[in-house]
Amino acid sequence: MKTKFLVVAISLFFIFLYSCRKGDVTVPKQDPPVNSNSFNVQKDVMLQRINSVRAAGCTCGSTTMPPVAAISWSDQLAAAAYNHSKDMFQKNYFSHTGANGSSPGERIVAAGYNWKTYGENIAKGYASEEAVIAGWLASEGHCKNIMNPSFKEMGAGREGSYWTQLFGSR
Repeated sequence: MKTKFLVVAISLFFIFLYSCRKGDVTVPKQDPPVNSNSFNVQKDVMLQRINSVRAAGCTCGSTTMPPVAAISWSDQLAAAAYNHSKDMFQKNYFSHTGANGSSPGERIVAAGYNWKTYGENIAKGYASEEAVIAGWLASEGHCKNIMNPSFKEMGAGREGSYWTQLFGSR
């Protein structure tokens, strides 16, 4: 009886041992999730609002802009936008030209986004995504950037009350 129990116990031990060994299972690599706060903006709120305006069309100054296709979020554009907002905040200036003399296009390329066309909106003094978007829509040039059918992607970043929104297509 003891021998039979010992044989069963040893058999179960080896079954357990070999069933837990590492096999040749390949798990597909996944990109880590992007925290929507990485760029100090509520990405989903901003993208939904921008796409809502694009889908409806709007009037930018005296120009009626027809509906255009939705755009998608680009973390590369968002990184370039956030870095510009952070630079303006830390160095206390407000300009499309970086403190180092960089243009928006140069900053976008430095973030790894190889663009065919791009646009940039900046703002200062707004407390929320809704407020800054309303401000941009009230400005003809900024509004036209939002409604530009050439732009396929966008990203945005904020530091303090400094906002940057970048658009692009590759």
